[in-house]
Amino acid sequence: MDLEVTVSASPFDEHYEMALVYCFDRAKNYCFSLSRFPSEPLIEVMVLDQVNHKVEDLDVCLTQDVLVASFSPETAAQLDGESQYNIRLTGVDAASLKTVREALLEIFRDKQGLRIVD
Repeated sequence: MDLEVTVSASPFDEHYEMALVYCFDRAKNYCFSLSRFPSEPLIEVMVLDQVNHKVEDLDVCLTQDVLVASFSPETAAQLDGESQYNIRLTGVDAASLKTVREALLEIFRDKQGLRIVD
């Protein structure tokens, strides 16, 4: 699925007390997020609006303006059936991209599957 999103992120959100990356495609009215509580071993994936599933592993690649998330067929079936998301981060400045990167590093702490391409 291709999304063109605004993004908010935090390596530790004070309100929710977790690391999170939240993406919203206004034209498709579609949400995508990754989050993880500090003591939680699993990453929570949310799509659409509140379709949630916790995963042990997933592959995520972040470039300057695109985040690609790939799921196994089993995980995709638990969400909305999509096995890959190509998420274009619109209007992201250097500071915001740095925050997204820091949040992803925290979400993937002690995990495999994150690739950051500069």
